[in-house]
Amino acid sequence: MKNIFMLLVVMLTTVALAACSDSDNDNSFNPNIKGLSVSPEEISFERGESSKSFLVQSPNDISVTSDADWVNITVGEKKGIAEVATVTVDLDENPYSIERTATITITSGSESKTVTVTQSGNLVDVIDGEVTMDAAALAKVMYPGWNLGNTLEAPGGETAWQSTVTTQAIISKVKELGFNSVRIPCSWNAHMDESGTIDSEWINRVRDIVNYCVNAGLYVVLNDHWDNGWIEVLGFSKSSESYVPVKENYIKGKEDALKAMWTQIANAFASYGDHLLFAGLNEPFQEYDLFNGRHEELTPILCRYNKAFVEAVRATGGNNAKRTLVVQGPSTDINSSCQYMTADKLPEEAGALMVEVHYYNPGQFCGTFDASGTNAFYYWGAANHGTNHNATYGEESEMQSLFGKLNTTYTSLGYPVIIGEYAGLQRTLTTEQGDQAKHDASVEYYYKCLNQYAINNGIIPFAWDTNDPNGLNGEAGSSTILDRAKLTLVGTNAMAGIKAGVAAGTWPY
Repeated sequence: MKNIFMLLVVMLTTVALAACSDSDNDNSFNPNIKGLSVSPEEISFERGESSKSFLVQSPNDISVTSDADWVNITVGEKKGIAEVATVTVDLDENPYSIERTATITITSGSESKTVTVTQSGNLVDVIDGEVTMDAAALAKVMYPGWNLGNTLEAPGGETAWQSTVTTQAIISKVKELGFNSVRIPCSWNAHMDESGTIDSEWINRVRDIVNYCVNAGLYVVLNDHWDNGWIEVLGFSKSSESYVPVKENYIKGKEDALKAMWTQIANAFASYGDHLLFAGLNEPFQEYDLFNGRHEELTPILCRYNKAFVEAVRATGGNNAKRTLVVQGPSTDINSSCQYMTADKLPEEAGALMVEVHYYNPGQFCGTFDASGTNAFYYWGAANHGTNHNATYGEESEMQSLFGKLNTTYTSLGYPVIIGEYAGLQRTLTTEQGDQAKHDASVEYYYKCLNQYAINNGIIPFAWDTNDPNGLNGEAGSSTILDRAKLTLVGTNAMAGIKAGVAAGTWPY
């Protein structure tokens, strides 16, 4: 009789395990084994599923914890000779379109086991709106701007180049700091299949973040970023190693690919209103040495790509027929843009078009080269020079002159300009390296002047932010303003300069 009873216990336990398990390979618990056992060790939740359970066997007291606050745990009483407890896992709804993972830790005495929980992404709402504002009206309300840098443009995914998943709280903090626009550098080509179809999960994740911005009252510039140079480099040379001219059929192929990509993006975001702008590219000719001296020669090809982008978006109709679009100048360089891509070479007349340039000048202060070492500039602005490491070019007068060129070439003719990226590196210096107070003043003054001069010329500046707060603590420096993980302002000098510049600037149109 005792043997029959024991057999029934084992059979009932096995049935319970089969009912709770996500795996066909779970081992049934043996009441004669006195250690800690857990089954299954992985639980997957698909969309719509919110509650599942697993079993724990132990003769000792157990504690069950999770490393995620969206996992809710209920531990039942241990039952039977096998001393098996049922642990129920209830999940909060996943607000993201991407899968998320948590680890549950079960501890009993000196032993511990883990259960991995994965939850599928959720469907993302599409925001409906209307396009009622032209580019000039939008420009007046979009400054200052901020970049969600090193995030969606990373070919390896959102956390490949920085570690923080973007949330509504982060974007709301951006608004709280005083920004009115967010530029979202975004990779698309890296998320396509062989037929050129963009992965729907990636579109949903981008939509998540666009929604965060719109919900916070921020304007959004969504672009096609680096993408391993598929068009920004390889649209102008058949090799990224050496310059190999491209011919008509090659250019036409790139135009078609760009149109196919932007048709998908435009359709995915067609219902969004004034708060969403599209930018066709990022930095054409980004392999600068490769294209040095060829800007005039290659700008006609760039103008064809700009036109292809605009035509693709306009062809989708609805809001996209009148949505403000942003096209990029050669190398997003101010001098080259004003010289080789004048208003008559833009793809459509003034009304719903903006032009984009970038500004990392002087390079030794902004970090595009010589970010640290003997050639770095720690000081910027006539009143902030130290005994060495002073900027020798690109200070106040040059900045004003270049922004004035943009005004003459574009904004005065009805084409607002965005400085899609700019930065001055905040560094931490030793006493031997330099004067920290003068450096701090230089960073603040740089951001102040850039914002003030930009606004005075009808230009919207977007600060580059890579979410690298640790980089602030050294000579190499960082352009980070917001520590996204902690939701704290760390680029205090940069932010003070931005606010001062916005307060001092006067929009001219």
